[in-house]
Amino acid sequence: LSYLNLLAGRSTNDLSQWPVFPWVLADYESPTLDLSKPATFRDLSKPIGALNPQRLATLRRRMEQMPRNTATEGRSAPYLYGTHYSTPGYVLYWMVRSAPAHMLRLQNGRFDAPDRLFCSVRDSWRSVLSNPADLKELVPEFYASSSPASGRGAAAAIGAAAPGAFLLNSAALPLGRRQSGAAVGDVELPPWADSPADFVAKNRQALECEHVSAHLHEWIELIFGHKQRGEAAMRADNLFHPLTYEGSVDLDAV
Repeated sequence: LSYLNLLAGRSTNDLSQWPVFPWVLADYESPTLDLSKPATFRDLSKPIGALNPQRLATLRRRMEQMPRNTATEGRSAPYLYGTHYSTPGYVLYWMVRSAPAHMLRLQNGRFDAPDRLFCSVRDSWRSVLSNPADLKELVPEFYASSSPASGRGAAAAIGAAAPGAFLLNSAALPLGRRQSGAAVGDVELPPWADSPADFVAKNRQALECEHVSAHLHEWIELIFGHKQRGEAAMRADNLFHPLTYEGSVDLDAV
């Protein structure tokens, strides 16, 4: 997956092209993680937006109601998803504890609202299953340690860290309090994870297990392969806003 991201032009030196990794697990509530059960895993043949049938049906109805304009097809072509699975804001949602300065720049000197921050793995999974505006995939840090500090740009700012360090508010950042009154500190882990390092290790174990190995190519086709755009994307419910695709804007004319 790291090699595919590299070939696709993704790099930890650029928040807008940060490497993208899949959610592979669907169980963030059980006390133990059972990798022998298919129900433990996310359906890798579908994009995040298509995992919830009710949400997908709503998005399909919206797309059917969109106007068709053949004269400017590239800009007004109907689409299912108005957001994307990876953006600078989404990367910093996951990485705010490791790269607070980047979020402060993005948010005009402030952290995002406490209830919008990454507070719980379980709640984030629930959000990507139900929220029509939330299609986030994961970042490599969920499966390995952070990028080496010898990198440039965002990678250098984040620096080298132990596996799972991005889940800890080690710098005691003033991230605020949620509406419940709870202070935003370390990320709440699933019951089956004993520590951030254990969480990352078990995610990595899941990524490399037999079930995921047998289905990972389906996700690769959606993100890096022939189901990215066109009729194949339409059939796979993988159609994003036209402006998210390379070549949709003539940059020389801007």
